[in-house]
Amino acid sequence: YMGLHHQGIKMKILIAFLILGLAIAQTPIKGVDLYSIVDEDCLQDLKGAGIKLVIPRCFTSIGFPDKKCPESLETLAEAGYQTDVYIYPCPGCGAPEKQAVETISNVGTNKVGTYWVLVENFQWKSDITYNRNFLLAITGELKKHGKQAGIYTNENLWASIVGKDWNALAALPLWYKRLDGSLQCNTFKPFGGWSKAALKQYASSSICYGSALDTSCQHSINKLLQ
Repeated sequence: YMGLHHQGIKMKILIAFLILGLAIAQTPIKGVDLYSIVDEDCLQDLKGAGIKLVIPRCFTSIGFPDKKCPESLETLAEAGYQTDVYIYPCPGCGAPEKQAVETISNVGTNKVGTYWVLVENFQWKSDITYNRNFLLAITGELKKHGKQAGIYTNENLWASIVGKDWNALAALPLWYKRLDGSLQCNTFKPFGGWSKAALKQYASSSICYGSALDTSCQHSINKLLQ
């Protein structure tokens, strides 16, 4: 009987941890993406806003690595922040593989999560096939080097640049743009093969000249926190 009693206690503890884990997994985490340098003033802004995830720009839309990125990543790591990076690609500035490699080199030894590739209406060609091949190449090069690639876009941008139903990158995490001021993701509509999103950008922000985002769409927050 005592054995059964102890097993029952262990089971209750296990269930309690599972419930706690589920509660954590559903808790939105606030974040911000930045193109400015992360200095002491910025750190104070981040702390005051309850930011946990910071995504600095590490490659610029004019075809060069962002020189502010390494220092920002070092500062954020010392302050204990979770970091990803974003690439603002330049389809007219040379090989996509080179842009991926230069971004990786720019990040250096700093530990980051996802390398987000922005798909917005800037520098993209009118040739949808060219754009598709560019994205396949840049994300493929990131994968080749052992990096997790992700896509930042929304349904309208995706449709105009690569075609709404093109789903060749649907296995990658999606960070989608919808500036509705809401932390909820129930407005997400499937496109490009994605049935859910990992991150949502819900507002512009004055925090370090960045844009507010959160992870209320994330279905594996605990992985994001590791």
